[in-house]
Amino acid sequence: MKVVLAFDKFKGSVTSQQLNEAAQACLCGLDDVKTVCVPVADGGDGTTTVLAATRQGQWVTVPTMGPLLQQAPVNASYFLTDEGTALIEVAAASGLALLPPDGRDVMRASTFGTGMLMRDAMERGSRDIVLGLGGSATCDAAMGILCALGAEFFDSGEHHLFPNGENLEKIVRIETFGIPQTVRDCRFTLLTDVDNPLCGERGSARIYAPQKGASPEQVEQLERGMMNVASLVGEEIAGKPGCGAAGGIPALMMHLLDCRLQPGAPYVLEQNGLDAALNGADLVITGEGRLDAQTLMGKGPGCVIRMARERGIPVAAVCGVIAPDFDPSTAGLCAAVAVSEGLPLAEAMDPEGTLLRVAQHVRAIVNDVSSS
Repeated sequence: MKVVLAFDKFKGSVTSQQLNEAAQACLCGLDDVKTVCVPVADGGDGTTTVLAATRQGQWVTVPTMGPLLQQAPVNASYFLTDEGTALIEVAAASGLALLPPDGRDVMRASTFGTGMLMRDAMERGSRDIVLGLGGSATCDAAMGILCALGAEFFDSGEHHLFPNGENLEKIVRIETFGIPQTVRDCRFTLLTDVDNPLCGERGSARIYAPQKGASPEQVEQLERGMMNVASLVGEEIAGKPGCGAAGGIPALMMHLLDCRLQPGAPYVLEQNGLDAALNGADLVITGEGRLDAQTLMGKGPGCVIRMARERGIPVAAVCGVIAPDFDPSTAGLCAAVAVSEGLPLAEAMDPEGTLLRVAQHVRAIVNDVSSS
């Protein structure tokens, strides 16, 4: 019996790799059970680690600027493969997790530190950069990244603009003369875990800025800024699904550089070999922290479920919690288990306990399927 284990992280508790390894270990004693692990991510924070798990290379840690200028420098890491591809996350240098809840300031937050990571990778020879867009503290449409890469932004009075959200609506001119050829020679792959456009009711400002600390008035200012950016980059870019990810990072990057915007989950699963792993599989077990309607809308486990169902392979899910309105049978699951339902928060988030409960349920599911 071949079982494919393809877990996404339980956010804030355990990683994709830890879940896969715990599930694999608990099946080792079962006769005639062969396991294959495929790490899962969707472009959000943790994607770099998942992609690096299947590649040869090295982690690089460098001091860089955090989301806010007044912060002390942060040490951020990215993965440089032996082939020269740099795997970078916005969250590493410009992430919301780098700020305390009462220290969030989306109007002044900048992606400059992420741009510095890119420059470091280029100085080490990389011309292929994969950027995971999830978990940002910013809403600057990549002003910071592009300033770190040599661009300059000016207002109507030809004054330089600091790259942050509050200055988006002031941009009148972008000077690209300072972008070196090394940057222009790079190919950027932008991985998004959302499909929001840049502007509008589902745009970057209105949907995501409040959770980054924006007041209602600031949300409207940021929306005006995104509308201004849209006028600069054109509707073809601004209206593209995913352009609103990470505070609109794809907008200006796609306008000025050689970029392709991709949904993160299919990209990660392709790179990590899920298609090949499904060959000859008798069962697939996936999971994430919360199983809900969003799972089937481009998230990693949703893509795993879809790909397995297309081949007629039974799929089970072992998750932290399952939303009350989620119907596992409608989703095509042969089984769905919530390992943390009803537990106190501290117990539910405890990594050791979570891995133990996941392993127990994985073993039970495999035993049930193999005996049926």
